[in-house]
Amino acid sequence: MLDFDKYPIFCQNRGRLRELSRDGSGAEDCYVTESGIEAVDFDGVKRAYTRELGLSDESAASVDALIFHGGRVVFIEFKNGKVVNRDIKSKIRDSLLIFCDIVSKSISDTRREADFVLVYNFDKNPLPNQLTGVMVQESPSREEIAKYFLKKGGSELIRFDLEKYKSLYFREIHTYTKEEFEGYLDKKVRQ
Repeated sequence: MLDFDKYPIFCQNRGRLRELSRDGSGAEDCYVTESGIEAVDFDGVKRAYTRELGLSDESAASVDALIFHGGRVVFIEFKNGKVVNRDIKSKIRDSLLIFCDIVSKSISDTRREADFVLVYNFDKNPLPNQLTGVMVQESPSREEIAKYFLKKGGSELIRFDLEKYKSLYFREIHTYTKEEFEGYLDKKVRQ
């Protein structure tokens, strides 16, 4: 288990999940979570890391936050707008490389000790019509039915083509709506 307090770059870049989830792209700020849990501002870590190398902030992408609990690190990306797969994948890749360099760990370690959570706005990312040639009405209830049967089978719905990163880079991958993320925090982190 890592002692994250021994890494100054993590200590100097802290914030509450609520603030790290802020979407300031609209007329008013919007927060993807209201959680006051303390986390590492990984965007800040990336900025400090790239500047230390004499590079611009745009040299790498990064997830929004890291939280630590139960001997695990959780990489969290908040998306209030439309999810673009290649952007998420770049954030995963660059964040893993930066994190592993800072803590002197390998991808083999993250497969055992790290999880990834994407928190998204369902209204802006409805389920795609995955049945070729068949028109199926989009609806939240359709997703809930799919989630119900996956849960019964011991699985979880992983959206946005991220399931391949489970066992490749991370121990677990989760794609949660805002409400599901609050349940995840209650069950896994706030215990």
